[in-house]
Amino acid sequence: MKDYSTAVQAFFSAYDTHDVEGMIALCADDARGRYVPYGRENIMPIRGGLDAIWRGFPRAVPDFRVEVLEVIPAEPNIVVVQGVLGGTMPTEVPGFARKGQIARYAHCFILRFAEDGKISHIDCYWDNFGTSFAKASAL
Repeated sequence: MKDYSTAVQAFFSAYDTHDVEGMIALCADDARGRYVPYGRENIMPIRGGLDAIWRGFPRAVPDFRVEVLEVIPAEPNIVVVQGVLGGTMPTEVPGFARKGQIARYAHCFILRFAEDGKISHIDCYWDNFGTSFAKASAL
């Protein structure tokens, strides 16, 4: 099984520092993915699709941070990453977080890699409760 740990570390380090161009550079030209709370069937290109989400989260939550908790090699070209993402809430989310409170959401990423070691597909799952403001704010 090929070791993708360097690519995974670079991708999430770029995500944590809001370096969207660095994230994109680690993806194949035709890479696609989905952020499931935006719609299970909503598969889109990385460039001109998911990159807008990656740019949007830090606009909605300026101190947006990404922390990798665990990296799990799966199939020969698949890596599962568990992490927490979030920051200071820009608005009230009734029953969940107050405006100004730091909130972090558990995420699960499934990364598939192409033969050249670039990310070819990303699936991201998280609990969407309390994050709907980010979709409206970011996009």
